[in-house]
Amino acid sequence: MEKKRYTTSLKVGFLTLTAISILIFTVLWVKGRSLSAGERIELAFNDINGMRAGSAVQMMGLRIGQVEEITPVINGKDSYVKLKFVVTEKGIKIPHASTISIQQSGIIGEQFLEVTPPEEQTLFLETSKTKTIIEPNQSLYMELSDGVKEVGKVIEAEILNKAQLPYNLKQKITTKHALKLSYYINLPGLLLNNDTLSVKMQDNKLFLYIEDGEIPIAPKEGLKYTVIEPMRMSDFLDLQFRAARSLAETNDRVSEILSDEFIGSLKTSITNIQELTQSANTTLDKATLLIDSSKHELETLISQSQGLIDSLTLLSDNLNHIVSDEALKKDIVSSIKSIGRMSDNINKILEDEQTKEIIANVDETSRNLSEISSYVNEFTKDEKLKEDITSTVTHLSSITQNIAKVMEEYNQLQDSEKLKLKSTVSDVLTITKNVKKFSEKLNKRFLLFRLMF
Repeated sequence: MEKKRYTTSLKVGFLTLTAISILIFTVLWVKGRSLSAGERIELAFNDINGMRAGSAVQMMGLRIGQVEEITPVINGKDSYVKLKFVVTEKGIKIPHASTISIQQSGIIGEQFLEVTPPEEQTLFLETSKTKTIIEPNQSLYMELSDGVKEVGKVIEAEILNKAQLPYNLKQKITTKHALKLSYYINLPGLLLNNDTLSVKMQDNKLFLYIEDGEIPIAPKEGLKYTVIEPMRMSDFLDLQFRAARSLAETNDRVSEILSDEFIGSLKTSITNIQELTQSANTTLDKATLLIDSSKHELETLISQSQGLIDSLTLLSDNLNHIVSDEALKKDIVSSIKSIGRMSDNINKILEDEQTKEIIANVDETSRNLSEISSYVNEFTKDEKLKEDITSTVTHLSSITQNIAKVMEEYNQLQDSEKLKLKSTVSDVLTITKNVKKFSEKLNKRFLLFRLMF
């Protein structure tokens, strides 16, 4: 009897423990909690769009855990929702910098948390090179709002022929080759649009940059994952409404542009263009006829032009030959230097005070002799006296000519010989002064003679 009571009590206790266990598991499931010892991760969302504890966590379409706890944190403008989930699948570890977002299965389906590991991105860039120095696993840097930071890694880089590119990129790439760069972003919180990115080398580092020059805002420090905020249906509808309103405004403006007046102006412009085209065709026909009729003259002109080109080519060859002849080049340079030295000597002689005085005396004497000759020719009838005076004047002129000749020879002398002729120059100066005085006296006498008669 006692043994039967013991068996009954054991059964009752077992059923009670089973019921309590089922109750505990049911409560935990309802509250979204799990007894799993897997990794627990906390995230901060600004809006969870109605997600509840117990919702599934998926990665690449596979359920790997569930949401355990959702707690609002109220802190004024910095308020947020803390979401904690647990990874229940063994051997699953969420990669660093993965993207986590709230998704929904269908329009009215259940919401779940989607985990997306860092995805491979691909850039196609113009290049004139046939090889690249970019290596796999090379770091990618980018200038952010708080400075330059490492934002990703290179997966693969290769140079492709333009013919190997996808059809939609062949018109965008203008060079014969293109750089295909595969990479991924490993900086948590950084969201970039791959279509607006490009790559450059700077300071031996590979930099990503936005083509329009925009500098992205740096994410917060200490993040492990990239959180994408959900879009509510109201936000989606608001965007659709704004897009529809913009489209309506565009249609109104197009309707204003396509008014009857504009269409009439457009028709007039088309008519004018047609008339202009006809005139242009007529002009082209006339030009063709003119070219055909002037074909012989054009051929002659082309032949003459070819002869001129040949002459210029020959002249160029001769000049090149002269330039390449070192001996002739030295002779030309030597001649130019000699002319330069002679010019310097002439300038020095002309700047010498004695030379200037000699030239002035010669000029004055020449003028006096000219006047004397005119006086003699005008007033003198005695042929013998006229011959004597003319002889005297001729001697004086000869003296001036000799002086001029001596000056020319002096100019042609070397510097050492010029020093020896310094005394001669002084004598020439004295002679010119005496000749000048004599010519002045003779001129005065003839002037007196002229006054007497």
